[in-house]
Amino acid sequence: MATWTAGLDTLLQDASLVYLGLFLATLIDATGLPFPGRVVLVAAGAAMAKDWGHLAAMTAAGALGAVIGDHLWYAAGRLGAADRLTALYCKLSLASGRCEARARSRFGRFGPLAIVIGRFVAGVRILAAPMAGSGAISYPRFLLFDLIGAVAWAGLFVGLGYALGAQWRALFEHYGWGVPLAAVAVLTVVGPASIVLVRLVRRRRHGPAGSTRG
Repeated sequence: MATWTAGLDTLLQDASLVYLGLFLATLIDATGLPFPGRVVLVAAGAAMAKDWGHLAAMTAAGALGAVIGDHLWYAAGRLGAADRLTALYCKLSLASGRCEARARSRFGRFGPLAIVIGRFVAGVRILAAPMAGSGAISYPRFLLFDLIGAVAWAGLFVGLGYALGAQWRALFEHYGWGVPLAAVAVLTVVGPASIVLVRLVRRRRHGPAGSTRG
Protein backbone atom coordinates (compact mmCIF):
# COMPACT_ATOMS: atom_id res chain seq x y z
CA MET A 1 0.00 0.00 0.00
CA ALA A 2 2.81 2.38 0.89
CA THR A 3 4.50 1.70 -2.45
CA TRP A 4 1.23 2.36 -4.31
CA THR A 5 0.58 5.67 -2.54
CA ALA A 6 4.18 6.74 -3.06
CA GLY A 7 3.81 6.04 -6.78
CA LEU A 8 0.57 8.01 -6.87
CA ASP A 9 2.24 10.93 -5.12
CA THR A 10 5.01 10.88 -7.73
CA LEU A 11 2.50 10.91 -10.60
CA LEU A 12 0.52 13.77 -9.09
CA GLN A 13 3.67 15.83 -8.69
CA ASP A 14 4.20 15.70 -12.47
CA ALA A 15 2.25 18.77 -13.61
CA SER A 16 2.07 17.67 -17.24
CA LEU A 17 0.34 14.41 -16.23
CA VAL A 18 -2.11 16.29 -14.04
CA TYR A 19 -3.03 18.64 -16.89
CA LEU A 20 -3.34 15.73 -19.31
CA GLY A 21 -5.59 13.91 -16.84
CA LEU A 22 -7.85 16.95 -16.48
CA PHE A 23 -8.00 17.38 -20.26
CA LEU A 24 -9.01 13.74 -20.78
CA ALA A 25 -11.52 13.81 -17.89
CA THR A 26 -13.39 16.83 -19.23
CA LEU A 27 -13.20 15.54 -22.81
CA ILE A 28 -14.88 12.30 -21.73
CA ASP A 29 -17.39 14.26 -19.66
CA ALA A 30 -18.30 16.37 -22.71
CA THR A 31 -19.22 13.28 -24.72
CA GLY A 32 -22.22 12.73 -22.46
CA LEU A 33 -20.96 9.57 -20.83
CA PRO A 34 -21.77 9.32 -17.10
CA PHE A 35 -18.30 10.48 -16.08
CA PRO A 36 -17.76 12.81 -13.08
CA GLY A 37 -15.69 15.51 -14.80
CA ARG A 38 -16.58 18.16 -12.24
CA VAL A 39 -15.62 15.87 -9.35
CA VAL A 40 -12.21 15.35 -10.96
CA LEU A 41 -11.80 19.13 -11.33
CA VAL A 42 -12.69 19.73 -7.67
CA ALA A 43 -10.35 16.97 -6.49
CA ALA A 44 -7.49 18.26 -8.63
CA GLY A 45 -7.97 21.83 -7.44
CA ALA A 46 -8.04 20.69 -3.82
CA ALA A 47 -5.08 18.34 -3.95
CA MET A 48 -2.69 19.90 -6.46
CA ALA A 49 -3.36 23.63 -6.96
CA LYS A 50 -0.71 25.53 -5.00
CA ASP A 51 -1.12 29.06 -6.39
CA TRP A 52 -2.97 31.10 -9.00
CA GLY A 53 -0.66 29.85 -11.73
CA HIS A 54 -1.59 26.23 -11.06
CA LEU A 55 -5.24 27.23 -10.80
CA ALA A 56 -5.17 28.95 -14.21
CA ALA A 57 -3.33 26.05 -15.88
CA MET A 58 -5.77 23.46 -14.50
CA THR A 59 -8.71 25.60 -15.61
CA ALA A 60 -7.22 25.91 -19.10
CA ALA A 61 -6.61 22.15 -19.37
CA GLY A 62 -10.14 21.34 -18.22
CA ALA A 63 -11.73 23.96 -20.47
CA LEU A 64 -9.77 22.73 -23.51
CA GLY A 65 -11.04 19.18 -23.07
CA ALA A 66 -14.61 20.44 -22.71
CA VAL A 67 -14.39 22.63 -25.81
CA ILE A 68 -12.99 19.84 -27.98
CA GLY A 69 -15.71 17.49 -26.76
CA ASP A 70 -18.38 20.08 -27.58
CA HIS A 71 -16.91 20.49 -31.06
CA LEU A 72 -17.53 16.81 -31.77
CA TRP A 73 -21.24 17.40 -31.14
CA TYR A 74 -21.16 20.65 -33.13
CA ALA A 75 -19.56 18.86 -36.10
CA ALA A 76 -22.27 16.20 -35.96
CA GLY A 77 -24.86 18.98 -36.13
CA ARG A 78 -23.12 20.46 -39.17
CA LEU A 79 -23.42 17.07 -40.85
CA GLY A 80 -27.19 17.18 -40.39
CA ALA A 81 -27.43 14.76 -37.48
CA ALA A 82 -28.83 17.16 -34.85
CA ASP A 83 -32.36 15.70 -34.78
CA ARG A 84 -31.14 12.10 -34.80
CA LEU A 85 -28.59 12.79 -32.07
CA THR A 86 -31.18 14.54 -29.94
CA ALA A 87 -33.59 11.63 -30.26
CA LEU A 88 -30.84 9.07 -29.64
CA TYR A 89 -29.47 10.88 -26.58
CA CYS A 90 -32.95 11.23 -25.09
CA LYS A 91 -33.53 7.49 -25.45
CA LEU A 92 -30.11 6.34 -24.24
CA SER A 93 -30.11 8.71 -21.26
CA LEU A 94 -33.47 7.34 -20.03
CA ALA A 95 -35.08 10.74 -20.54
CA SER A 96 -38.83 11.24 -20.62
CA GLY A 97 -41.06 11.81 -23.62
CA ARG A 98 -40.65 15.58 -23.19
CA CYS A 99 -36.87 15.49 -23.65
CA GLU A 100 -36.67 16.52 -27.30
CA ALA A 101 -39.32 19.24 -27.03
CA ARG A 102 -37.70 20.65 -23.89
CA ALA A 103 -34.26 20.71 -25.54
CA ARG A 104 -35.55 22.66 -28.55
CA SER A 105 -37.56 24.98 -26.33
CA ARG A 106 -34.54 25.84 -24.18
CA PHE A 107 -32.33 26.49 -27.17
CA GLY A 108 -35.02 28.64 -28.78
CA ARG A 109 -35.50 30.60 -25.56
CA PHE A 110 -31.88 31.22 -24.65
CA GLY A 111 -30.13 31.06 -28.04
CA PRO A 112 -26.33 31.09 -27.73
CA LEU A 113 -26.62 31.49 -23.95
CA ALA A 114 -27.93 27.92 -23.89
CA ILE A 115 -24.37 26.84 -24.64
CA VAL A 116 -23.08 28.64 -21.53
CA ILE A 117 -25.99 27.55 -19.33
CA GLY A 118 -25.75 24.04 -20.72
CA ARG A 119 -22.18 23.68 -19.55
CA PHE A 120 -23.63 23.32 -16.05
CA VAL A 121 -26.58 21.11 -17.10
CA ALA A 122 -25.49 17.95 -18.93
CA GLY A 123 -28.66 17.37 -20.94
CA VAL A 124 -28.80 20.96 -22.20
CA ARG A 125 -25.07 21.05 -22.99
CA ILE A 126 -25.03 17.93 -25.10
CA LEU A 127 -28.11 18.87 -27.09
CA ALA A 128 -27.21 22.56 -27.55
CA ALA A 129 -24.00 21.90 -29.47
CA PRO A 130 -25.51 19.83 -32.33
CA MET A 131 -28.44 22.26 -32.55
CA ALA A 132 -25.95 25.11 -32.89
CA GLY A 133 -24.09 23.15 -35.54
CA SER A 134 -27.29 22.62 -37.52
CA GLY A 135 -27.22 26.31 -38.45
CA ALA A 136 -28.98 27.88 -35.48
CA ILE A 137 -25.97 30.13 -34.84
CA SER A 138 -22.73 30.88 -36.67
CA TYR A 139 -19.52 29.07 -35.79
CA PRO A 140 -17.73 32.21 -34.42
CA ARG A 141 -20.63 32.80 -32.01
CA PHE A 142 -20.68 29.13 -31.01
CA LEU A 143 -16.92 29.20 -30.35
CA LEU A 144 -17.17 32.40 -28.29
CA PHE A 145 -20.00 31.17 -26.07
CA ASP A 146 -18.52 27.69 -25.79
CA LEU A 147 -15.20 29.13 -24.60
CA ILE A 148 -16.96 31.34 -22.07
CA GLY A 149 -18.99 28.42 -20.74
CA ALA A 150 -16.07 25.98 -20.63
CA VAL A 151 -13.73 28.40 -18.82
CA ALA A 152 -16.46 29.40 -16.34
CA TRP A 153 -17.33 25.73 -15.69
CA ALA A 154 -13.77 24.49 -15.27
CA GLY A 155 -12.73 27.56 -13.28
CA LEU A 156 -15.67 27.22 -10.90
CA PHE A 157 -14.96 23.62 -9.95
CA VAL A 158 -11.17 23.91 -9.86
CA GLY A 159 -11.58 27.07 -7.79
CA LEU A 160 -14.00 25.31 -5.44
CA GLY A 161 -11.43 22.58 -4.90
CA TYR A 162 -8.72 25.17 -4.37
CA ALA A 163 -10.88 26.91 -1.74
CA LEU A 164 -11.34 23.58 0.06
CA GLY A 165 -7.69 22.64 -0.34
CA ALA A 166 -6.73 23.01 3.30
CA GLN A 167 -9.41 20.56 4.38
CA TRP A 168 -8.46 18.08 1.66
CA ARG A 169 -4.77 18.27 2.51
CA ALA A 170 -5.62 17.66 6.17
CA LEU A 171 -7.44 14.48 5.09
CA PHE A 172 -4.45 13.39 3.00
CA GLU A 173 -2.02 13.98 5.86
CA HIS A 174 -4.19 12.19 8.40
CA TYR A 175 -5.57 9.27 6.37
CA GLY A 176 -3.33 9.10 3.29
CA TRP A 177 -4.92 8.79 -0.15
CA GLY A 178 -7.35 6.02 0.79
CA VAL A 179 -10.20 8.02 2.37
CA PRO A 180 -10.19 10.96 -0.11
CA LEU A 181 -10.12 8.61 -3.09
CA ALA A 182 -12.92 6.55 -1.54
CA ALA A 183 -14.97 9.75 -1.14
CA VAL A 184 -14.43 10.59 -4.82
CA ALA A 185 -15.44 7.04 -5.76
CA VAL A 186 -18.66 7.32 -3.74
CA LEU A 187 -19.52 10.64 -5.40
CA THR A 188 -18.78 9.07 -8.77
CA VAL A 189 -21.39 6.38 -8.11
CA VAL A 190 -23.99 8.43 -6.21
CA GLY A 191 -24.08 11.29 -8.74
CA PRO A 192 -24.98 9.23 -11.84
CA ALA A 193 -27.28 7.01 -9.78
CA SER A 194 -29.25 10.07 -8.62
CA ILE A 195 -29.58 11.30 -12.20
CA VAL A 196 -30.84 7.90 -13.35
CA LEU A 197 -33.41 7.83 -10.53
CA VAL A 198 -34.76 11.28 -11.41
CA ARG A 199 -35.02 10.34 -15.08
CA LEU A 200 -36.83 7.12 -14.31
CA VAL A 201 -39.39 9.09 -12.30
CA ARG A 202 -39.86 11.49 -15.22
CA ARG A 203 -40.26 8.57 -17.66
CA ARG A 204 -42.96 7.14 -15.42
CA ARG A 205 -44.84 10.45 -15.51
CA HIS A 206 -44.35 11.42 -19.17
CA GLY A 207 -43.48 8.19 -20.94
CA PRO A 208 -40.13 7.30 -22.54
CA ALA A 209 -38.38 9.51 -25.08
CA GLY A 210 -39.89 9.11 -28.52
CA SER A 211 -43.36 8.37 -27.21
CA THR A 212 -46.36 10.57 -27.88
CA ARG A 213 -47.61 10.47 -24.32
CA GLY A 214 -48.11 13.74 -22.37
